[in-house]
Amino acid sequence: MIRRSPQEWQQLIDAQEASDMTIAQFCHRHHITQSTFYLQRKKRQGLSLPQTTSQWLPIDTMASHQPDTRQWQIELTLPNGVVLNMSTDG
Repeated sequence: MIRRSPQEWQQLIDAQEASDMTIAQFCHRHHITQSTFYLQRKKRQGLSLPQTTSQWLPIDTMASHQPDTRQWQIELTLPNGVVLNMSTDG
């Protein structure tokens, strides 16, 4: 197995995008498994995302100065069987 630097992976990803080959053809030619190629491409995409400011507002900005009297309840059942309950009840 050949160990490649992040720069080498980026060059391979760029080369595939510039080529007329499918990812399968490119990986076969360069002796790379498709799963590794996709993983490395995903890693590189995560690194190349522009840094943006958060779109979330602080809770104190969203909080009303008047108490909210509405009642709500949420139950979330996760695939592993864990159940998360949230409500306005104490």
